[in-house]
Formats: sequence, C-alpha cells, structure tokens
Amino acid sequence: MTLQGTVTSLVIPVLDEEDYIAACLDHVLPQIDELSEVIVVDNGSMDDTVQIVKEYAAREPKIRLVHEPRKGLFFSRNTGFREVTSDIVGRIDADTRIGAGWVSAVKQTFRDADSDLNLGGITGLSAPYDSPFTRSKKWLVDALVRAKVLGNGMKIDNMHGANMAVRLEAWDAVQDKLTSRSDVHEDIDFALCLIEAGYSIVQPTEMWADISPRRALTPPLQYTSFVKAGITSFEIHGRSNWSLRWLVAPVTWLSHAVFWFPYRAYDPVRRSFSPRRLLTERTFRPAALSEAPPGS
Repeated sequence: MTLQGTVTSLVIPVLDEEDYIAACLDHVLPQIDELSEVIVVDNGSMDDTVQIVKEYAAREPKIRLVHEPRKGLFFSRNTGFREVTSDIVGRIDADTRIGAGWVSAVKQTFRDADSDLNLGGITGLSAPYDSPFTRSKKWLVDALVRAKVLGNGMKIDNMHGANMAVRLEAWDAVQDKLTSRSDVHEDIDFALCLIEAGYSIVQPTEMWADISPRRALTPPLQYTSFVKAGITSFEIHGRSNWSLRWLVAPVTWLSHAVFWFPYRAYDPVRRSFSPRRLLTERTFRPAALSEAPPGS
C-alpha cells in the first residue's frame, strides 16, 4: 500500500533520562514542522526527565507528555502508539539524536514503497556518538552501504528500536501478538511479528540517527542477559538455529567484552583515554528498559 498523504508521529519512551532527553528533543525540533506530534511516554521517572519534557512542551505544542505506570518498554511503546493520530509512527530512544532529513526520509520511504512490497516497517542506520570509535564506526557503515550490505532500501528481518518507523495499519494488525516478556528484545519481537503477518521491513540509507554508546558500559557479566534475550526473541518465533546460539551470540558477547575496556577508559568530555577511569566506580544503564515478568 503506497501512502500519498503521509502524516507522521514520533514516539519516545523515557525512564530517568534527564541526561539525554533535552539533546534528543533538540535534534527533533528542527524537523517538527514535518511531524504531526511528538509523544513522550514517561515510565515513572524519578529524576528531572518529566520537568524537562514539560518545559519543551510549553514551548512547542506538538510535544505531548503521557504517562505509563506499568514498568517496561513494551508498555511504554504500546501506550505511545495507541496515542498517535497519524498513519506513520516513528520511534526512537531518549538518547537517540536523529539526523537532518530523518522525518522526510521516513515519509519518502513509505510514499515510494511498491504496493507489492506490503511495507510495514523501516529501520535506519546509526553510529554511536561520544564514543572513542565514532569515526571508525561511521566509516564502516559508509563502506557497507557502498558495498550494498546495509541500507539502500534493502529488505531486512529486524528493526532497531532506537531508529525505526512503522505503518499504523501494520501495528494494528500485530499488536495483540506482541509479547511483554522481559527476556526478549521488544524490537526484534515486533519485527518478527510484522514478517509473520506478511509485512516487509526495509532499511533506507537516508534514515540516519546517532545513538548513545552507553550500552557498551554494561559489564560483560550483566551483558550476558542481553545476549540471551536476543536468542530467546528468535526462539519464541521458532527461528532459532545453531549458528545464532553457538556462533553469533558468543561472538557478540566477546566483542562487547573486548570493547568494554576502552569504553570504560574513555572520557567523552575530554575525548581522551585515562587508565585511571578503569579503577573508578562507574554507573551503567541496564541494557533494556523492561520489568515485566518473563511469563506475561
């Protein structure tokens, strides 16, 4: 289905994001005229997140704050999607910084979609900011785009929750099939439900967003649960195989463990490394915003 008069909403789930939400909204504001609304869903923040969002909403009427008391990204996302009034729904994280032209890329991709594709969702490209590897990661992404391994509007089987958009009709078709389990990745589950319902997902090159590298600070032991959740996300859809469990998952964990040390030693303010930072106690954000019971 080709969408001619595409109207787009943006949903941003938040939980204790006072250090990130202002920069996130600052990157949205230059494109606000292309959006019908920005819905920020608070999931029970105890810091100044709500106050910051209220200040932005007071200056920009298209920004709206709603509350979801049930803890978990699954519930926050769903509440936001049910609030939208548009035919296209973008979703990003509170620490995402969308690139120039992000909204127009979302609209154009859905407008240009071939009716035979039955496009349900799209997910963009990204690289981490405030990272010791920002330049190298962007170079790698650009190289893979040129090699037509990433982007170029190719069909893929996944969506990245920090940089994605879906057709509301597709969301309506699968929302009752999505799981609230805390031991799965909600964006992978969403993508697989779309595919199982007969929808396609593509990756446009122009849909760029910079993302926070803070997940890289997760200690390797705790990161194990994040990797296991990826396996479980595919298993509940009957898509798990030996390579995912015994090749992809271990390599993912090992890569994280190796890069955890330089991330720990890196000072994003000074943009330099300090071995002393390895010895200091550092706080880290859990890999997923979810507190729903595994069997729900």
